[in-house]
Amino acid sequence: MQITYRTGNKNDVTRIAQLDYIASDGAVEYLFNGLIEGVSALQLLTSGLEQDIEPHTFRQCIVADSGEKVIGMALSYPASYHGITDELTNFLPPDRLEHFRELYSSRVEGSYFLDAMCVDEKHRGKGIGKSLLNKTKEKAKSDGYSQLSLIVFADNLAAITLYKQQGFKVVKKISLEPHALIPHQGGCLLMVCEV
Repeated sequence: MQITYRTGNKNDVTRIAQLDYIASDGAVEYLFNGLIEGVSALQLLTSGLEQDIEPHTFRQCIVADSGEKVIGMALSYPASYHGITDELTNFLPPDRLEHFRELYSSRVEGSYFLDAMCVDEKHRGKGIGKSLLNKTKEKAKSDGYSQLSLIVFADNLAAITLYKQQGFKVVKKISLEPHALIPHQGGCLLMVCEV
């Protein structure tokens, strides 16, 4: 199968949102569920990406395109954007935002931040995640950054193994209380690598 890696475009928004939703592994559902009557968390995520407002926009994604559909994506941007914004404060209920306060307050200053990465389940184990990481490193470097950072659930051993193989090191453990919608234990890890 021939895979092309390219910048996301508006036609990719629905698929990027689906993969972003999967990558969040419950976090998007926890944050956005029930905020607007009749609108799902996935629909809200899709709408946000579609609005094309930095940094959460399809333009900040590298997608893996099989020719038939997008089978992977990596959303990244300068780490200075990772944090609790006025927009988040005005949109999310205070208790939901508080649950993620430490995560949103954790970043490697001066780095590029990999916000989300996901490969379609049917296409995992074929090197697509590694290629997306390498393309994201290239993007960070071309934008003038010397480090790439990310946050991963501490019990996501497959992802952590990949990241360590690609040169990432843990720089901080982040507390995140378990919740029924977020099926993870042990909080998160802030990781960084040189690009």
